[in-house]
Amino acid sequence: MHSDSTAKEARGPIRDDQMIQKEKLSQFYFSQYKDCAKVLKKKNNEGKKTYVERLDRLLGELKRSKEGKVSQAHLEEYHRQLRNLAYFAFRENNQIAIMKIRDLIVGELARLDVASLKPEEQELVTAKLLEFLRAEQTFDICQKSLRSILGQYMNVELRGQIIDLVPTRPETEFPKALEMSRRFVLHIGPTNCGKTYQALERLKEAENGVYLGPLRLLALEVYEKMKDTGIPCTMLTGEERIYEENSRIISSTVEMLDLDQRYDVAVIDEAQMIADSDRGHSWTRAILGVQAAEVHVCLSPSAEEVVTHLIALCGDSFEVHRYERKTRLLCEVVPFSFPDDVQEGDALIVFTKRMVLDIAGRLERSGIQVSVIYGSLPPEIRRRQIQIFAEGKTRIVVSTDAIGMGLNLPVRRIVFIQTSKFDGKQNRPLMTSEIRQIAGRAGRFGLYDTGYVNAVGEEGLTFIRERFYEDEPKVEHVSLGFPQVLLDMDEPLDAVMKIWKSVEIEPPFEKISIEEVLFLYERAYKDRKEIDGFEDKHMLYRMLTCSIDTRNRDVVALWLYYCKTYTADVSLHFPALIMCSDTGLMRYETFYKLLDLYYQFSVRMGKDVDLARLDRERSKTEDTIMRYLTKDKKMYIRKCQVCGAPLSLETSFGVCDSCFALARQEGKSIASLSARKRGDGRSREGAPGRARKDAPRRRRYHRRQNM
Repeated sequence: MHSDSTAKEARGPIRDDQMIQKEKLSQFYFSQYKDCAKVLKKKNNEGKKTYVERLDRLLGELKRSKEGKVSQAHLEEYHRQLRNLAYFAFRENNQIAIMKIRDLIVGELARLDVASLKPEEQELVTAKLLEFLRAEQTFDICQKSLRSILGQYMNVELRGQIIDLVPTRPETEFPKALEMSRRFVLHIGPTNCGKTYQALERLKEAENGVYLGPLRLLALEVYEKMKDTGIPCTMLTGEERIYEENSRIISSTVEMLDLDQRYDVAVIDEAQMIADSDRGHSWTRAILGVQAAEVHVCLSPSAEEVVTHLIALCGDSFEVHRYERKTRLLCEVVPFSFPDDVQEGDALIVFTKRMVLDIAGRLERSGIQVSVIYGSLPPEIRRRQIQIFAEGKTRIVVSTDAIGMGLNLPVRRIVFIQTSKFDGKQNRPLMTSEIRQIAGRAGRFGLYDTGYVNAVGEEGLTFIRERFYEDEPKVEHVSLGFPQVLLDMDEPLDAVMKIWKSVEIEPPFEKISIEEVLFLYERAYKDRKEIDGFEDKHMLYRMLTCSIDTRNRDVVALWLYYCKTYTADVSLHFPALIMCSDTGLMRYETFYKLLDLYYQFSVRMGKDVDLARLDRERSKTEDTIMRYLTKDKKMYIRKCQVCGAPLSLETSFGVCDSCFALARQEGKSIASLSARKRGDGRSREGAPGRARKDAPRRRRYHRRQNM
């Protein structure tokens, strides 16, 4: 067995970014108290006679204190007590008291200090932190807890490092583009005005061009247009890549832009999304960094000022082409009544998947065939649903706001069934820009001379009409992404990202949301010892920025499994349907997301992909989802949990007004009334029946349906 000293030597020297050992921390504490005693000046010697006894009492109290159970106020009081007692011990040169401080007390204090920190905070206790304290915060540890000092360190030292590393002018992060003399062509206009068409016509003439759009569906549409005209084209998205030899054009989602590649012509579509808190930074990056001699940017009038500001920062030239809508768009006068006023060619707009399927079920119960579009549908299924509507196999579209972004539908009228949406934080009224974007899908050019907009009820129509005729508010900020240069810092990634986010920047720039990345970091951190490469921030960031549905527990579970096992073989474990805990339609939607994750994680981490099997499974899953959507949707109609009658569209409750009134009249709970209606004679207050057992599962189901 090795001695302690041999073991310490075997561990080798401590790196600046390596978490400090507790004995090293104790040594630092002792040296700070010793040096502080030399310079501390006390007005009187009160306490000199009793300091030895007080040292013993302090040691006893520290030993009795349980890790993680001591408040910050108590910890700071312990530090101050020790500072005062050490003063007398060193001034008196009391070797016994000094040894007690060195060998016992500071060790106990360091133990409690470290235990008060979260695991990720403990990683910040490095040699670099101790150097910072020696140089910048001398003797702070003699009166403050380690946790409070860490807060200062992050706000002062880390903030300073980040400010030094990140350029104050975002355009300087793209030196290759700055060296060029680029010419921008801005295509500015509302929806249905032909601005993207004009940009694509120029792209077709390029020998080496790129299209950058917001959706895989749009990238696929451009890819097919290029192929139809005989132009060799490659499609690149996070979920799929279709390569072609000698391609002249790359059609891709905006995130896939290769900043090292030179192009003759680039087209950046839907650039008003530059303000989006989650994805907007990709448009900022594209405008500032794309290496193309000629850059065509398609955008709504609201984003003109911020986009021209970015171009001016780069010193490039631009010209503006303005477009008018090709068909009239009118807001109807008489409010829409569901389902009586439903007409062929209508698109009914709601903002949850549950409501999409509910309304589709009600319409199909009346004999009206419906296409459905919502965010969690795989892109190919959205495309098929659009296709059967365009071919007249369905008469109505029921959709979320997923319809608003670049989906070309033969829609005559847009009807807002709902005028508010949950934005991930709160339920809020629709913004003018959202209403204009969705409403603009009405009146497809070439099919209709006029498009119409309506809403359910007088109140709903008034709300939509007022905003429909308003000028769209100008986009006032652009999103900036997390700078990759910060991945070279020694501190933990989550600490670096939080401090970066807190550093203010000059308008019009705003930093992207980092909530989802931090959520995944937290999940990965718990299993960091099982993740090869967790300490490599570049590798870790590649994992954390996978585009996944973080609200889906099955997707997050597979992502974490891949993080832990990606080095085990040349390829990742292929997903299986058994990994999905949902049932019915949601089971296959989740499985499709697992397939997308398998492909995306494999590409990011350089793993082999079983493309043939992936294509087969995707195709089978798409067919299954289509079968679910073409089957009877009446099962998705929301019904009163007491009497089973369909609920009104307006209600957010699980019981109808009649049953709610009856329950109040009889002074009974909804659960007991429901039990009586079923005739089983059991209530929530009595024996726990099936409804009570199923309640958690039902709540989970409804939460997922609302996503």
